[in-house]
Amino acid sequence: MSESNQEEKPPVTAAIRSAPVADDLSAEIIDFVERRPGDVVKCTRVGGDRYRCNWWAPESTRAYDNPQMVGLLVTTHRVRQSHFLRATKPSGGRLVINVVTAS
Repeated sequence: MSESNQEEKPPVTAAIRSAPVADDLSAEIIDFVERRPGDVVKCTRVGGDRYRCNWWAPESTRAYDNPQMVGLLVTTHRVRQSHFLRATKPSGGRLVINVVTAS
């Protein structure tokens, strides 16, 4: 291979390193979204500016044979609401959140 051919192709690693990495806004989204009393909000970045947000709420104990029984969080809470979100925060700007709807 000639020297001129090597100069024409930039190294792949240089292109990967130069790609900007956006900040993960999960914690800010959790603080920002509305919730009901007792809700626990979990938010996970799924890629780029897209996030999956779940609102966990305590399940009613009316159907329990022993309503005073305290169980594990995972067995007593259910996902009340779930959304895919698009969140951006321009430099020095405010957090902007949009619900991603199916096309």
